[in-house]
Amino acid sequence: VAETDYATTLTRDGESIRTVEHLLSALHACGITNLLVKVHGEIPVVDGSALGFLEHLEEVGLVDQDAPVKELVIDRRYEVGDGRDKSLVIEPADVFSVSYLLRYPPPIGEQFYDFVFTDCEAYREEIAPARTFGFMRDLKMINELGLGTGGRLDNFILVGEDNVINTDLRFPDEFVRHKILDIIGDLYMLGYPVRGKVTAKLTGHRDNIEIQRQILAAT
Repeated sequence: VAETDYATTLTRDGESIRTVEHLLSALHACGITNLLVKVHGEIPVVDGSALGFLEHLEEVGLVDQDAPVKELVIDRRYEVGDGRDKSLVIEPADVFSVSYLLRYPPPIGEQFYDFVFTDCEAYREEIAPARTFGFMRDLKMINELGLGTGGRLDNFILVGEDNVINTDLRFPDEFVRHKILDIIGDLYMLGYPVRGKVTAKLTGHRDNIEIQRQILAAT
């Protein structure tokens, strides 16, 4: 993992692939464990959510293979954070779940969501449509990530000082749902579907990758 600002970037042998987390989130939710992805430079942003990837996967279809699907079962508590407000914890549980507390100044405010994964359809309904978001003050960085370029403003949520500028929200709490989408995607870089309880507060991609490294170091 090379970069984690606004999106997750993977680098190997001098090549970088940006914005992998939305595709990985869809793959994690659908339990797809054997897939060849060919891409140059950046995973398509689509509409800023994981919904487009789910729809394409459904169009292509899935094939059951004659091999067991391995899970990464969390068997102890892992935690990262700043020792004050920010924290990310993953601990043993019977099912995979992610809860997130988000807090920004208005117009976003404080949002909380608890997603318990049951199947891909639950993910499709509750999490997949939630789009990435950014702030007007960071528009230059957002454009560099391929969002809002060429006059296009329909592949992310642009937040101004007082309101959302460019779109209607798909959920009143779309922001926190997208944070959960990102966690599900970043954790799939562990290589297996995860079974454990994730509790996050005010965290981002950097924290997701740090806890992933802790888990890999212990397994």
